[in-house]
Amino acid sequence: MEVGYLPVITPHIGNINLYKTSGHYEKYGADSFQAIKTPHEGEEFFLKPMNCPHHCEIYKTSPKSYKDLPVRYAEFGTVYRYEQAGELHGLTRVRGFTQDDAHLFCRPDQVLEEFKKVIDLVLYVFNALGFKDYTAQISLRDKENKTKYIGSDENWEIAEDAIRQAASEKGLTTVEVRGEAAFYGPKLDFMVKDALGRSWQLGTVQVDYNLPERFELEYTDSDNTKKRPVMIHRAPFGSMERFVAVLLEHCAGRLPLWLVPTQVKILPISDKYQEYAAQVLNALKKRRSGRR
Repeated sequence: MEVGYLPVITPHIGNINLYKTSGHYEKYGADSFQAIKTPHEGEEFFLKPMNCPHHCEIYKTSPKSYKDLPVRYAEFGTVYRYEQAGELHGLTRVRGFTQDDAHLFCRPDQVLEEFKKVIDLVLYVFNALGFKDYTAQISLRDKENKTKYIGSDENWEIAEDAIRQAASEKGLTTVEVRGEAAFYGPKLDFMVKDALGRSWQLGTVQVDYNLPERFELEYTDSDNTKKRPVMIHRAPFGSMERFVAVLLEHCAGRLPLWLVPTQVKILPISDKYQEYAAQVLNALKKRRSGRR
Protein backbone atom coordinates (compact mmCIF):
# COMPACT_ATOMS: atom_id res chain seq x y z
CA MET A 1 0.00 0.00 0.00
CA GLU A 2 2.84 2.41 0.80
CA VAL A 3 4.08 2.39 -2.80
CA GLY A 4 0.63 2.50 -4.34
CA TYR A 5 -0.32 -1.16 -4.87
CA LEU A 6 -3.89 -2.32 -4.39
CA PRO A 7 -4.00 -5.91 -3.05
CA VAL A 8 -6.45 -8.09 -4.98
CA ILE A 9 -7.52 -11.74 -4.92
CA THR A 10 -8.70 -13.61 -8.02
CA PRO A 11 -10.25 -17.09 -8.39
CA HIS A 12 -8.23 -20.26 -8.91
CA ILE A 13 -10.31 -21.03 -12.02
CA GLY A 14 -11.61 -18.89 -14.86
CA ASN A 15 -13.93 -19.26 -17.81
CA ILE A 16 -12.09 -20.65 -20.82
CA ASN A 17 -13.03 -17.57 -22.87
CA LEU A 18 -10.91 -15.42 -20.55
CA TYR A 19 -7.77 -17.31 -21.59
CA LYS A 20 -8.82 -17.40 -25.23
CA THR A 21 -8.98 -13.60 -25.14
CA SER A 22 -5.57 -13.32 -23.47
CA GLY A 23 -3.95 -15.83 -25.82
CA HIS A 24 -2.94 -18.25 -23.08
CA TYR A 25 -5.30 -20.92 -24.41
CA GLU A 26 -3.93 -20.60 -27.96
CA LYS A 27 -0.29 -20.77 -26.87
CA TYR A 28 -0.47 -23.15 -23.90
CA GLY A 29 -3.88 -24.84 -24.00
CA ALA A 30 -2.64 -28.15 -25.38
CA ASP A 31 0.05 -28.41 -22.72
CA SER A 32 -2.06 -27.21 -19.78
CA PHE A 33 -4.35 -28.98 -17.36
CA GLN A 34 -7.40 -29.68 -19.46
CA ALA A 35 -10.63 -27.74 -19.22
CA ILE A 36 -13.08 -28.43 -16.40
CA LYS A 37 -16.57 -29.04 -17.81
CA THR A 38 -19.53 -28.22 -15.61
CA PRO A 39 -23.05 -29.73 -15.71
CA HIS A 40 -24.15 -26.52 -17.44
CA GLU A 41 -24.01 -27.17 -21.19
CA GLY A 42 -21.13 -25.44 -22.98
CA GLU A 43 -19.54 -24.09 -19.82
CA GLU A 44 -15.81 -24.74 -19.42
CA PHE A 45 -13.27 -23.51 -16.88
CA PHE A 46 -9.49 -23.59 -16.69
CA LEU A 47 -7.17 -23.81 -13.73
CA LYS A 48 -5.61 -20.35 -13.67
CA PRO A 49 -2.28 -20.41 -15.59
CA MET A 50 -1.60 -16.70 -15.05
CA ASN A 51 -3.00 -13.86 -12.96
CA CYS A 52 -2.75 -11.18 -15.66
CA PRO A 53 -6.05 -11.86 -17.51
CA HIS A 54 -7.91 -11.56 -14.20
CA HIS A 55 -6.21 -8.26 -13.40
CA CYS A 56 -7.20 -6.95 -16.83
CA GLU A 57 -10.80 -7.73 -15.95
CA ILE A 58 -10.45 -5.87 -12.64
CA TYR A 59 -9.09 -2.84 -14.52
CA LYS A 60 -12.19 -2.85 -16.73
CA THR A 61 -14.64 -2.72 -13.83
CA SER A 62 -14.54 1.09 -13.73
CA PRO A 63 -13.67 3.89 -16.19
CA LYS A 64 -10.17 5.34 -15.86
CA SER A 65 -8.83 8.83 -16.46
CA TYR A 66 -5.23 9.72 -17.32
CA LYS A 67 -5.13 11.19 -13.80
CA ASP A 68 -5.88 7.75 -12.30
CA LEU A 69 -2.82 6.11 -13.85
CA PRO A 70 -0.70 4.30 -12.96
CA VAL A 71 -3.00 1.68 -11.43
CA ARG A 72 -1.13 -1.12 -9.65
CA TYR A 73 -2.76 -4.45 -8.69
CA ALA A 74 -0.79 -6.88 -6.51
CA GLU A 75 -1.63 -10.50 -5.71
CA PHE A 76 0.06 -13.45 -4.07
CA GLY A 77 -1.72 -15.73 -6.50
CA THR A 78 -1.35 -19.47 -7.06
CA VAL A 79 -1.20 -20.51 -10.70
CA TYR A 80 -1.10 -23.94 -12.34
CA ARG A 81 1.01 -25.34 -15.19
CA TYR A 82 1.05 -28.92 -16.39
CA GLU A 83 4.78 -29.55 -16.30
CA GLN A 84 5.85 -32.92 -17.69
CA ALA A 85 6.70 -35.54 -15.06
CA GLY A 86 10.37 -35.56 -16.05
CA GLU A 87 10.57 -31.77 -15.67
CA LEU A 88 9.37 -31.71 -12.06
CA HIS A 89 12.19 -30.96 -9.64
CA GLY A 90 11.65 -30.35 -5.92
CA LEU A 91 10.41 -26.83 -5.25
CA THR A 92 12.14 -25.37 -8.31
CA ARG A 93 9.78 -26.90 -10.89
CA VAL A 94 6.24 -27.63 -9.73
CA ARG A 95 2.74 -27.78 -11.18
CA GLY A 96 1.15 -25.32 -8.77
CA PHE A 97 3.11 -22.32 -7.51
CA THR A 98 2.56 -18.93 -5.94
CA GLN A 99 3.73 -15.71 -7.56
CA ASP A 100 4.31 -12.37 -5.84
CA ASP A 101 2.56 -11.00 -8.85
CA ALA A 102 1.56 -7.46 -9.78
CA HIS A 103 0.35 -5.68 -12.88
CA LEU A 104 0.78 -1.99 -13.47
CA PHE A 105 -1.39 -0.13 -15.96
CA CYS A 106 0.15 3.16 -17.00
CA ARG A 107 0.32 5.81 -19.68
CA PRO A 108 3.09 5.45 -22.31
CA ASP A 109 4.96 8.40 -20.77
CA GLN A 110 4.99 6.60 -17.39
CA VAL A 111 6.43 3.28 -18.58
CA LEU A 112 10.10 4.12 -18.08
CA GLU A 113 9.73 5.46 -14.54
CA GLU A 114 7.47 2.61 -13.43
CA PHE A 115 9.83 0.04 -14.91
CA LYS A 116 12.82 1.54 -13.08
CA LYS A 117 10.90 1.50 -9.78
CA VAL A 118 10.30 -2.23 -10.22
CA ILE A 119 14.01 -2.81 -10.94
CA ASP A 120 14.75 -1.03 -7.65
CA LEU A 121 12.31 -3.36 -5.87
CA VAL A 122 13.91 -6.49 -7.33
CA LEU A 123 17.40 -5.31 -6.36
CA TYR A 124 16.18 -4.44 -2.86
CA VAL A 125 14.94 -8.02 -2.42
CA PHE A 126 18.19 -9.50 -3.75
CA ASN A 127 20.34 -7.26 -1.54
CA ALA A 128 18.28 -8.09 1.57
CA LEU A 129 18.91 -11.80 1.02
CA GLY A 130 22.50 -11.58 -0.17
CA PHE A 131 21.94 -12.61 -3.79
CA LYS A 132 24.91 -11.06 -5.61
CA ASP A 133 25.64 -13.61 -8.32
CA TYR A 134 22.95 -12.83 -10.88
CA THR A 135 22.62 -11.79 -14.51
CA ALA A 136 20.14 -9.25 -15.85
CA GLN A 137 18.83 -10.91 -18.99
CA ILE A 138 16.76 -9.06 -21.60
CA SER A 139 14.55 -11.82 -22.99
CA LEU A 140 13.50 -11.07 -26.55
CA ARG A 141 11.26 -12.83 -29.04
CA ASP A 142 12.57 -15.15 -31.72
CA LYS A 143 12.28 -13.13 -34.93
CA GLU A 144 12.63 -16.32 -36.97
CA ASN A 145 9.50 -17.83 -35.43
CA LYS A 146 6.96 -15.07 -34.78
CA THR A 147 4.10 -17.58 -34.58
CA LYS A 148 5.01 -18.12 -30.91
CA TYR A 149 3.99 -14.53 -30.08
CA ILE A 150 1.10 -12.12 -30.37
CA GLY A 151 1.10 -8.44 -31.33
CA SER A 152 2.60 -6.19 -33.99
CA ASP A 153 6.28 -5.72 -34.79
CA GLU A 154 5.93 -2.06 -33.82
CA ASN A 155 4.66 -2.83 -30.32
CA TRP A 156 7.40 -5.40 -29.76
CA GLU A 157 10.12 -2.97 -30.81
CA ILE A 158 8.73 -0.21 -28.55
CA ALA A 159 8.59 -2.59 -25.59
CA GLU A 160 12.09 -3.96 -26.20
CA ASP A 161 13.56 -0.45 -26.46
CA ALA A 162 11.82 0.56 -23.21
CA ILE A 163 13.45 -2.35 -21.35
CA ARG A 164 16.88 -1.56 -22.78
CA GLN A 165 16.57 2.09 -21.77
CA ALA A 166 15.35 1.35 -18.24
CA ALA A 167 18.12 -1.20 -17.64
CA SER A 168 20.73 1.22 -18.98
CA GLU A 169 19.52 4.10 -16.81
CA LYS A 170 19.69 1.85 -13.72
CA GLY A 171 23.27 0.92 -14.60
CA LEU A 172 22.58 -2.79 -15.14
CA THR A 173 24.96 -4.90 -17.18
CA THR A 174 22.68 -6.96 -19.39
CA VAL A 175 22.77 -9.81 -21.85
CA GLU A 176 20.19 -10.26 -24.60
CA VAL A 177 18.73 -13.68 -25.32
CA ARG A 178 16.42 -14.34 -28.26
CA GLY A 179 13.47 -16.69 -27.92
CA GLU A 180 12.97 -16.27 -24.15
CA ALA A 181 10.27 -13.58 -24.22
CA ALA A 182 6.75 -14.19 -22.96
CA PHE A 183 4.30 -14.68 -25.81
CA TYR A 184 2.82 -11.22 -25.14
CA GLY A 185 5.99 -9.18 -24.57
CA PRO A 186 9.73 -8.97 -23.83
CA LYS A 187 11.11 -9.34 -20.30
CA LEU A 188 13.94 -8.31 -18.04
CA ASP A 189 14.74 -11.54 -16.20
CA PHE A 190 17.05 -11.75 -13.20
CA MET A 191 18.90 -15.06 -13.47
CA VAL A 192 20.32 -16.09 -10.08
CA LYS A 193 22.96 -18.78 -9.62
CA ASP A 194 22.43 -21.25 -6.80
CA ALA A 195 25.10 -22.91 -4.65
CA LEU A 196 25.69 -25.50 -7.39
CA GLY A 197 26.21 -22.88 -10.09
CA ARG A 198 22.86 -23.47 -11.79
CA SER A 199 20.97 -20.43 -13.07
CA TRP A 200 17.33 -19.90 -12.14
CA GLN A 201 14.99 -17.14 -13.25
CA LEU A 202 13.69 -15.41 -10.13
CA GLY A 203 12.73 -11.75 -10.50
CA THR A 204 11.08 -10.70 -13.75
CA VAL A 205 9.71 -7.46 -15.22
CA GLN A 206 7.79 -7.39 -18.50
CA VAL A 207 6.46 -4.65 -20.79
CA ASP A 208 3.21 -5.54 -22.54
CA TYR A 209 1.39 -3.56 -25.23
CA ASN A 210 -0.61 -6.59 -26.40
CA LEU A 211 -2.91 -7.73 -23.57
CA PRO A 212 -4.36 -4.20 -23.18
CA GLU A 213 -5.32 -4.42 -26.87
CA ARG A 214 -6.80 -7.91 -26.59
CA PHE A 215 -8.88 -6.92 -23.54
CA GLU A 216 -9.72 -3.49 -25.05
CA LEU A 217 -8.48 -1.62 -21.99
CA GLU A 218 -8.85 2.17 -22.12
CA TYR A 219 -8.38 5.40 -20.24
CA THR A 220 -9.60 8.89 -21.07
CA ASP A 221 -6.68 11.19 -21.90
CA SER A 222 -6.37 14.93 -21.21
CA ASP A 223 -7.78 15.70 -24.68
CA ASN A 224 -10.87 13.61 -23.84
CA THR A 225 -9.93 10.85 -26.30
CA LYS A 226 -9.72 7.15 -25.45
CA LYS A 227 -6.19 5.77 -25.21
CA ARG A 228 -4.73 2.33 -24.55
CA PRO A 229 -2.71 1.84 -21.34
CA VAL A 230 0.57 -0.06 -21.25
CA MET A 231 0.80 -3.07 -18.93
CA ILE A 232 3.86 -3.94 -16.83
CA HIS A 233 4.02 -7.43 -15.33
CA ARG A 234 6.32 -7.83 -12.35
CA ALA A 235 7.28 -10.53 -9.84
CA PRO A 236 10.41 -9.73 -7.76
CA PHE A 237 10.53 -13.25 -6.29
CA GLY A 238 9.11 -15.00 -9.35
CA SER A 239 7.83 -18.29 -7.98
CA MET A 240 7.83 -18.24 -4.17
CA GLU A 241 8.53 -21.98 -4.11
CA ARG A 242 11.54 -21.66 -6.41
CA PHE A 243 12.79 -18.63 -4.50
CA VAL A 244 12.69 -20.53 -1.20
CA ALA A 245 14.51 -23.49 -2.78
CA VAL A 246 17.31 -21.29 -4.15
CA LEU A 247 17.52 -19.35 -0.88
CA LEU A 248 17.87 -22.55 1.19
CA GLU A 249 20.74 -23.72 -1.00
CA HIS A 250 22.28 -20.24 -1.08
CA CYS A 251 22.56 -19.99 2.70
CA ALA A 252 22.90 -23.75 3.34
CA GLY A 253 19.80 -23.62 5.55
CA ARG A 254 21.22 -20.85 7.76
CA LEU A 255 18.56 -18.27 7.01
CA PRO A 256 18.97 -14.60 7.96
CA LEU A 257 17.89 -13.93 11.55
CA TRP A 258 14.83 -11.93 10.49
CA LEU A 259 13.64 -14.82 8.31
CA VAL A 260 14.57 -17.94 10.28
CA PRO A 261 11.49 -19.68 11.80
CA THR A 262 13.05 -19.92 15.30
CA GLN A 263 14.80 -16.61 15.91
CA VAL A 264 15.49 -16.83 19.65
CA LYS A 265 15.78 -19.56 22.29
CA ILE A 266 15.91 -18.70 25.99
CA LEU A 267 17.71 -21.32 28.06
CA PRO A 268 17.80 -20.60 31.82
CA ILE A 269 20.77 -22.44 33.34
CA SER A 270 19.08 -22.84 36.73
CA ASP A 271 15.57 -22.82 38.19
CA LYS A 272 16.34 -19.59 40.00
CA TYR A 273 16.54 -17.81 36.61
CA GLN A 274 13.09 -18.95 35.43
CA GLU A 275 11.43 -15.70 36.46
CA TYR A 276 14.07 -13.59 34.73
CA ALA A 277 13.84 -15.77 31.61
CA ALA A 278 10.08 -15.16 31.57
CA GLN A 279 10.73 -11.41 31.74
CA VAL A 280 13.12 -11.63 28.79
CA LEU A 281 10.57 -13.66 26.81
CA ASN A 282 7.83 -11.12 27.55
CA ALA A 283 10.11 -8.22 26.51
CA LEU A 284 10.91 -9.93 23.20
CA LYS A 285 7.23 -10.61 22.51
CA LYS A 286 6.44 -6.93 23.10
CA ARG A 287 9.19 -5.90 20.70
CA ARG A 288 7.83 -8.27 18.06
CA SER A 289 4.32 -6.87 18.37
CA GLY A 290 5.61 -3.29 18.19
CA ARG A 291 4.91 -2.43 21.84
CA ARG A 292 7.56 -0.85 24.08
